[in-house]
Amino acid sequence: MIINDEIKAVIEGSAFITLVTVGADGTPHPIIAGKGEVSGDQVIFGIYKMEVTQKNLKTNDKAWIVGAMKDGGPKGYRLAGTAKAAGKQLIFTAQTADAMI
Repeated sequence: MIINDEIKAVIEGSAFITLVTVGADGTPHPIIAGKGEVSGDQVIFGIYKMEVTQKNLKTNDKAWIVGAMKDGGPKGYRLAGTAKAAGKQLIFTAQTADAMI
């Protein structure tokens, strides 16, 4: 299990989560994805637009998310993994997690 209770609390407690994908030319594409819901090692986001993000994921499913919060002292995590669009959801699956603060 990559996403433990502390990481889950940070992800679900963050006002905004940064989601990064990579374009076909290698250019990073960071966006503010909003709230994420954790289920096991997955973080699920609602898709509002995310046109470039979805296009990027069709050619390269690698993705990163970053969440941080101040409650109870500063905490932040960067998670690396894969992502896919499924209907009106973007599903990120964590493969690694690193503390940032």
